[in-house]
Amino acid sequence: MCLDVNGAFNYGIYKWALPVISSNSLSVKILYPIFWGLMTLSTFGNDLEPTSHWLEVIFSICIVLSGLMLFTLLIGNIQVFLHAVMAKKRKMQLRCRDMEWWMRRRQLPSRLRQRVRHYERQKWATMGGEDGMELIKDLPEGLRRDIKRHLCLDLIKKVPLFHNLDDLILDNICDRVKPLVFSKDEKIIREGDPVQRMVFIVRGRIKSSQSLSKGMVATSVLEPGGFLGDELLSWCLRRPFIDRLPASSATFACIESTEAFGLEANDLRYITDHFRYKFANERLKRTARYYSSNWRTWAAVNIQFAWRRYRMRTRGPVIPVTESGGSERRLLQYAAMFMSIRPHDHLE
Repeated sequence: MCLDVNGAFNYGIYKWALPVISSNSLSVKILYPIFWGLMTLSTFGNDLEPTSHWLEVIFSICIVLSGLMLFTLLIGNIQVFLHAVMAKKRKMQLRCRDMEWWMRRRQLPSRLRQRVRHYERQKWATMGGEDGMELIKDLPEGLRRDIKRHLCLDLIKKVPLFHNLDDLILDNICDRVKPLVFSKDEKIIREGDPVQRMVFIVRGRIKSSQSLSKGMVATSVLEPGGFLGDELLSWCLRRPFIDRLPASSATFACIESTEAFGLEANDLRYITDHFRYKFANERLKRTARYYSSNWRTWAAVNIQFAWRRYRMRTRGPVIPVTESGGSERRLLQYAAMFMSIRPHDHLE
């Protein structure tokens, strides 16, 4: 009789507890109260029918207020999230509109317009519409350095050139690097242009093209972990120092969308001047040469030339003499040319 919901006794809000009491299942005793709580909070206690007992009425009031508070917090958080998303989207739309207006006013060709649109989309997808370095530039120096170390240290350690550097030098590098984004087929620097920064590849591939003679071009591909602009390292460590920036010995173009970080010439000079003792390390010098596209190209041509001479001396010509002679003469010209412009660095 006590378990009869329609009986004489008025259970009030506790009539939902009768199935829990009458059941011997542990899962029912755990899940049913959870279900009752969620349903009651989500309906703001509309299904509660308390008796006139004051404790039961106070408990019902607390349930109703808790449901209202949770619902208000949910709506507020959703509104803040949508406002942030829409603000970023509106910011992107305004920038795209201004860019389109400017390109139309300047009458840029359609190919250039397409490249600009592609770059803007890629930059937005990579950085989310925010420049992190601009957000933290006004923070105290110590806090900003710790944040940039957290953001950049793992990326910097992927560069073989920085594997053996001290933490103090890595902290200074982290504080000065800037994130860069390049779109597909974009030329980062052309052969002969002054090298403004060292670029360290984080994601993507870059093609290096170096002009030889008679229209020949030497090419190589830089993978993640590689870098370009190693001429700056020699420029910073050269004594006596020359203010004129070195010229790029090759043209670097992106094979695919590329993410990287750059170290400006003045920042690199500051680091090499203050930590020159570390940059005189033999292992670091060999690493710089090994990963330098200039040294690799120069070494490849000379190794090929030496191999051809060795093969001719030991086995004789395997192709007609005239063709072999012409091929060897071309290799001799290339080797002589590369020896005349052999890459120079602080090892010399």
